Amino acid sequence: CGLCLAECPTYRLSADENESPRGRLAMIEALVDGQLEARSVLHHLDTCLVCRRCERICPSGVPYGTIIDQARAITHQQGEPTWRRLLRNPRVQGFGTSLAQRSPMALSRPLSALHHLHRMARALGPATAAPRPGFYAAGPGDRRGHVGLFTGCATRVQQGSALRAAITLLRSTGYDVTVPSPVCCGAMHAHAGDTNGAAVQAAASREAFPAGLDAIVSIASGCGVQVDDFHPPLPAPHHDICAFLVESGALDASAFVPVAEPIALHVPCTVENVYRGGAWARQLVELLQPDSFHVLESPGQCCGAAGDYLLRHPATADALRAPLIAHLEQRRPRYLLTSNIGCAMHLAIGLADSLPGCTVLHPVELLADRLAITATADDGRPLD
Repeated sequence: CGLCLAECPTYRLSADENESPRGRLAMIEALVDGQLEARSVLHHLDTCLVCRRCERICPSGVPYGTIIDQARAITHQQGEPTWRRLLRNPRVQGFGTSLAQRSPMALSRPLSALHHLHRMARALGPATAAPRPGFYAAGPGDRRGHVGLFTGCATRVQQGSALRAAITLLRSTGYDVTVPSPVCCGAMHAHAGDTNGAAVQAAASREAFPAGLDAIVSIASGCGVQVDDFHPPLPAPHHDICAFLVESGALDASAFVPVAEPIALHVPCTVENVYRGGAWARQLVELLQPDSFHVLESPGQCCGAAGDYLLRHPATADALRAPLIAHLEQRRPRYLLTSNIGCAMHLAIGLADSLPGCTVLHPVELLADRLAITATADDGRPLD
């Protein structure tokens, strides 16, 4: 019916039917019917952000995200160049960003994709240590249960401090936490059409967690959406960390030191369009600043990060981000909170020069920093 066109970020930029959900679905149908070759549709499928806003507002409930992943599986071997498959590889991305964080000059500027990794690393600052695999006992007080923490691959490299903050909050609210050996959710593989690679990562993730857990939580919304699609599922119910903390009812404002500086909250596409859970983060931020924090309102406007999209299409990603950056420059928050690692990196790059005083964090990082009493290890040392 075309209702989705006005909501599609790439169509809004280009006004090209081929860059809309309706146009892409028509091309996918022709591809499946053998009327088009993979190479002829690869570009338009590749430029889709998979923000899934079209799926959210579609009156017919077309499962667009599933369809485009399946279409990319068809083009994966038939039409996608080897260099592009390599760039999509999460291990390559994680290594490149980690290398840039530790040695920025190690990446060559003339290579645009690697240069963008370099820009991301500069925005993120020095790498932060991820929590070591193992068991973290609940802090003092009533024990509520035992949860596993899904650390992911890119998150371990780029948001180790957010993982440690999640452990701090969980322990402070009475949960034992088990951190398994590093695992990958396979989202990058799935969105690149590498269904076999995604299945391998899902199987490894299932095997990484012990039996007997009450829940498994993840902090990156993109990973979480992929984990929810595991078949069979993880050995315990999976929850987004923000949802888990809100639904457990274990936190209240009295446990935190209020934040006086301005806070802006960004709700990622994965949370808004797939989880339909934008209220979770809002409820957590209200614990720190009940009346005055600002929620970025951007109907139809993905920030442009979209997994590895900001590496593959940096110009489009920057154009999509620009209105959000302009809005933030007017609001001038001290903290920008978002629960998606790609969004955090992309927005931090955009703010690095124009608003250097704004710190981009995962909501759990600011919450853990403002805990009135920090959870400690059994020997009394702070977890950090």
